[in-house]
Amino acid sequence: MKSKMGLMMFPLMLSAGQALAANSDEGYYGSAKFLNSEQRASNQDSSSRPSVGQFVERKEKDRQNGAAVAMGYQYGNGWRTEGEYTFRQKAEFTSGSTAFATSDNHLKLKTERLMLNVYRDYDIGYGVSLFGTAGLGVAKVNAGGWQGNTSRQYAASSQNNLAWSLGAGVSYSPVPRLSLDLGYRYLDMGKVESGFNTFGNVRGLKDEQMKARLASSEITLGARYLF
Repeated sequence: MKSKMGLMMFPLMLSAGQALAANSDEGYYGSAKFLNSEQRASNQDSSSRPSVGQFVERKEKDRQNGAAVAMGYQYGNGWRTEGEYTFRQKAEFTSGSTAFATSDNHLKLKTERLMLNVYRDYDIGYGVSLFGTAGLGVAKVNAGGWQGNTSRQYAASSQNNLAWSLGAGVSYSPVPRLSLDLGYRYLDMGKVESGFNTFGNVRGLKDEQMKARLASSEITLGARYLF
């Protein structure tokens, strides 16, 4: 009887052992991630809007969901690297002035990213590991918007900014070759700016432009499969 039980338990023990050693395997992997992001447009007071009194802070943060996919390589020694593409996200921020209380600027942004990420995994047992990560890449930002009402448009602009990230999280491997990741990362996407105003202002000039510094705090939930 004991012999039969031992034979029945052996595959389970083998599977558990493989899960515990998930980061010791080497090979390519694919990953899909769900993102819950809080983007922040700080330094909106650097916008060009002459002769309108003092800057008034309105909406600096916008929360949205998103998704990313990645392909990477796990080296079997706790290190892995990946290329990650984050699908387009939309956000809107507002700011005002003391001279025109009902004529707020609406900065509308569309962002997508291509990043190279490096991870360091630390096994702590029972299929669980902790990780730290850093990334460097490019954020493509489309910026535009309007002032007061949607007929008063700013010209749209497109720019490619250097982006960097730092983060940490926890992974769990329920079965061999599959890992579930939960993490947090801070992402800086640099300075963004719209084109100049296409509408007429009180000076009759094209001298107004929205500007900000864009960053994101992201909670990531992903599934990773080692081929």
